[in-house]
Amino acid sequence: AKAAAEAKAKADAERALQEQLAAEGAALEADTISRFVGLIGEKVQRNWIKPQTSRVGLSCVVQVQLLPSGEVVSVQIVQSSGDAVFDRSVEAAVYRAAPLPLPPDPRMFEKFRNVQFRFVPK
Repeated sequence: AKAAAEAKAKADAERALQEQLAAEGAALEADTISRFVGLIGEKVQRNWIKPQTSRVGLSCVVQVQLLPSGEVVSVQIVQSSGDAVFDRSVEAAVYRAAPLPLPPDPRMFEKFRNVQFRFVPK
């Protein structure tokens, strides 16, 4: 019985360690995703040309479909700013910003095939 209890305790400890490593891996992955989504947003911002007619305080949510090279396949406004000219200017900025920055680890690409972010002009 003692050997069985020790084996179970060892298995429980290994499982706990694996769960901890998985959680750390997930946290690291989430950190990498948020960092690169931020870099993508910054690059789009640098390529954005503000329409003369746009009001202050506009923002929109953009979905971008990417290739592993960072090239843009498509851009879609999933939450409009309510100003069509502003929305189109953001779409154009995404295309101009290509190739967009992606994590160096190709296994991360699945998380970036379709990226969504809120574009808020600085």
